[in-house]
Amino acid sequence: MQSKNFDLEILNLSHVQFRVNYYSSNKEHLEIWHPTTPKGFYTFKYQEKKVQENLELINNGKSMHFVILDKSKTKMLGHCNYTKIDNHKCWLGYSISKVFEGKSIMYEALLLTNSYVNNNLGIKEIRAGILPNNERSIKLIKRLHFGYVGQKDELEINGEMRTYDTYIQKMIKQSNIYIKKK
Repeated sequence: MQSKNFDLEILNLSHVQFRVNYYSSNKEHLEIWHPTTPKGFYTFKYQEKKVQENLELINNGKSMHFVILDKSKTKMLGHCNYTKIDNHKCWLGYSISKVFEGKSIMYEALLLTNSYVNNNLGIKEIRAGILPNNERSIKLIKRLHFGYVGQKDELEINGEMRTYDTYIQKMIKQSNIYIKKK
């Protein structure tokens, strides 16, 4: 998938070094939103193993992982993942490089990938868990017509248990047009 600003690719083994560079250069930016990184996380070996695990999940229909690349395909700008796919439902996770925040890249990427998983994987409900202090992410998800459902859960983030809020985007099919429904 392409936009005028970036290319979107389904994760594959050619993305391993992109991931190493992305996570290494965004360590401080991402660690406040992500679970504690395991030992070796920033190495090629670890990322190669993680990509292989994700490819197995993709092949088994349990997840879909996208990489956002610059137009010259020299840098990873971010990623979006659809996980725990079951019964036409899934969970969305995403991150974007600090230098590309606020440029509507993730908004455009999620428009494309949400449509992809709906049209190609039959996903009808996408859930996103967001920390209440992540104002950028809440603004983004609301812009994409996700609704706050009041459910809370906990996740280990950067060494401590944090409560996140759940947002849902439901999609129903009418003819060949997909409508976002709150």
